[in-house]
Amino acid sequence: MAVSETDDGGLKGRADRFGAMANYVLLIVAPFTLGILALLAVAIAYLRRRDAQGLARSHYDYQIRSFWVDLALVALGALCGWAALASGLGSLSGVFGISLPAGLSSGDLGWTAIALGAAWVVLWLWGLLGLVFGSVHGSIRLAAGRPMGKTRRP
Repeated sequence: MAVSETDDGGLKGRADRFGAMANYVLLIVAPFTLGILALLAVAIAYLRRRDAQGLARSHYDYQIRSFWVDLALVALGALCGWAALASGLGSLSGVFGISLPAGLSSGDLGWTAIALGAAWVVLWLWGLLGLVFGSVHGSIRLAAGRPMGKTRRP
């Protein structure tokens, strides 16, 4: 569906644009609330998307898509963090006299913990900063009256 850049929709269009902009604000501050405001923003986007038209709908779609992509990155980062913690504890096992499974040395587990820890940091930063900067980018486009996503120019 092609979205017109000047699609205003009258009073309803302005209300939808205000709602989409409010959602961007919620998404920008969401990392400081441990993601609770992101859950609220995506719920609002799902509820309002159905009735929104043109410009606002493209922004609601973008907010929903961004939420799920960034949530997946943060969840994958958390998984790497837990695995790094487990590997790090495994490498400490030699210190406490706990035997490791055959074929594993504490040195191997130490490098695994470092690699997983680095993956954790990269994925979390990518997810959180992607949410914030993607929301800033979306709010700038919304304020300029430009849709998100692929559009056709006449």
